[in-house]
Amino acid sequence: MDWLHTSASCFPNDPALSWGGEVVTYAALQAAADGVAADLAASGVAPGDRVALWGEGTPAAVAALWGIPRAGAVAVLLSPRLPPTTVMQLAEATGVRAVWGRGPGLDLPRSRRRYRLPPPGRGGPPDPEARFVVFTSGTSGGGRPVVLTGANLAAAAAASQARLGNGRGDRWLCVLPLYHVGGLSILWRSAREGGEVVLEPSFEAGGAADLLASGRIAFASLVPTMLRRILEQCPGPFPGVRGVLVGGGPSDPGLLEAARRVGLPALQTYGMTETASQVATEAPDEAGRRPGSAGRPLDGFEVRAVGDSGRVQPPEVEGRLEVRGPAVSPGYLGEAERSQEAWHRTGDSGWLDADGYLFVAGRADAVIVTGGENVHPEEVEAVLREYPGVADARVFGEPDPEWGRRVVAEIASTGQLDLAGLEAFARSRLASHQVPKRWRVVDSLARSEMGKPLLPEQSKGPPG
Repeated sequence: MDWLHTSASCFPNDPALSWGGEVVTYAALQAAADGVAADLAASGVAPGDRVALWGEGTPAAVAALWGIPRAGAVAVLLSPRLPPTTVMQLAEATGVRAVWGRGPGLDLPRSRRRYRLPPPGRGGPPDPEARFVVFTSGTSGGGRPVVLTGANLAAAAAASQARLGNGRGDRWLCVLPLYHVGGLSILWRSAREGGEVVLEPSFEAGGAADLLASGRIAFASLVPTMLRRILEQCPGPFPGVRGVLVGGGPSDPGLLEAARRVGLPALQTYGMTETASQVATEAPDEAGRRPGSAGRPLDGFEVRAVGDSGRVQPPEVEGRLEVRGPAVSPGYLGEAERSQEAWHRTGDSGWLDADGYLFVAGRADAVIVTGGENVHPEEVEAVLREYPGVADARVFGEPDPEWGRRVVAEIASTGQLDLAGLEAFARSRLASHQVPKRWRVVDSLARSEMGKPLLPEQSKGPPG
């Protein structure tokens, strides 16, 4: 039995979604998902076939996310921003049998036809046999196709609820794309508890700020750039908001504290596609107690930091982060499956303190080695953003004959910027090897929908 079916049976008239002024009840979403499953079966899709979902974040797409696994098929999620030629290439590469795409409405059939039941033993989450393929997001485009099972989703949603306490009727603002695990996980968490997803077609700072200030939103999921822009639009208060998960990369503790001061309870979180979203999240009653920490790992997760020698690092010592647990993916499409007991080696560096709180330093492959010293770009960026007139900052490395790699900063300003003052500020707050050796002021910085920087071509060389 899947979560949508359960919630539709228990409280059919409760809202499952709101989108553009339209409210979709659990009963309506249930019928639409059954319609998707029936249409796929009628078109010849068989259990185990892969079906790509290529559509915007709409109620129709949500219905398909539930309906595709109800037909026994594997849902392969593709960005609606991809051109048709790329979609077809990805569909061929991932062995897709059909591509599902519908308009924004639910497209409910007018007739009262009876839908066939899902194949025995197959259905939507938390059916352990359900499968989704979700591509990872990166800083330079592309991604790897991660397989997520119904068992992964069940473990992830249960662990999240235990940490956050979301329940029936809670409204969760979703401004993250549904083809990323950050947006998908909101759908699963909410349906499991009978909550309502406030689905926005895209992120718009003013609209998101208005919703958070309306008193109607209990939870939200944002990346740091989104949070910063919301605070620029609205000084608060934000009544009724119980938690705002801020992830997609290391968050500036100053930004999180600024949000908390105006009544927006920002909770630093750490996760990835391979873990069905969250690995660690600050508990609402512990927010800000350990600046820079993403909180303790959620129930069921084990996290460790491993050094270059392969040994587990002691508390407070940085290493490559590894995770394991029932929410961790069995692997990537087309590759050998990973056992549940195996550790997943992430692309991130960090450490745990003596009390088990997790601190994420940043992407291990983004570390700039300059003159034999390691520089984490995220740490430098957080300092630069504190300077008046800096709207955004991006730090990367480029080849240098003397240092091997030199630190470069691109700065987007809000107007006139005292670059000499910014450099002096950086020198007062950073170690000498962390201070950028080249500065560049730009109109804006390109970021992905998940807030990750899109690096310029000159930054893509191998690390020194």
